[in-house]
Amino acid sequence: MFVFFHDASPKLLYLVPAEPTHMTDPLVVDGLVDFLAGNPVFVGLLVALLLFVFFGYLLVRRTLLGLSEGYDEARR
Repeated sequence: MFVFFHDASPKLLYLVPAEPTHMTDPLVVDGLVDFLAGNPVFVGLLVALLLFVFFGYLLVRRTLLGLSEGYDEARR
C-alpha cells in the first residue's frame, strides 16, 4: 500500500510505501481493550444495539416464515 507524502513545496507529492499496520498488533488490541474498559456506557450502548439488531432479525424472520406458512396452508 502506498500513501502520498507532501513535500515542503505545495506542488510536489511523492508516492511512498506505507508502513504496514495490522489489527492483530498487540498495541492495537491493548488500545481497544483500554478504550472499552474505560467507556462502560459505550459498551452498554453497543451491546444494546447488537441485541436490538439480533432480536429484530428474529422477529422479522418469524413473521416472514409465519406469512409463508399461512400462504402455503391457504393454497391447499
